[in-house]
Amino acid sequence: MEVRRAVIFNLVSAVFSYLGMALGIIVGQNTVNVTPWIFTITAGIFLYVALVDMLPEMLRSQSNGRRKRHLGQFLGENLGFLLGAGVMLCIALFEDRLLFDYSY
Repeated sequence: MEVRRAVIFNLVSAVFSYLGMALGIIVGQNTVNVTPWIFTITAGIFLYVALVDMLPEMLRSQSNGRRKRHLGQFLGENLGFLLGAGVMLCIALFEDRLLFDYSY
């Protein structure tokens, strides 16, 4: 991809992200019942993008290399996935008890 085209795509992406932020703020302030749905859709999009980006790379790296490397990579990837899922589960279970003190 040429540089000019990449810059244009990056600019369009940045403009749409600000439009999405403005739309999210407007919808979030005017409706209370929609906020959990916005969070759910946002989390789903992040998971989708992460899996679409990571899964082909993981599959491509499995086709190259030795068996010992495959086992270590397999265990590392699954450990990372399970650790991330565990952190999200803990946040979901204890969200009402999480308190942050921002005073310095």
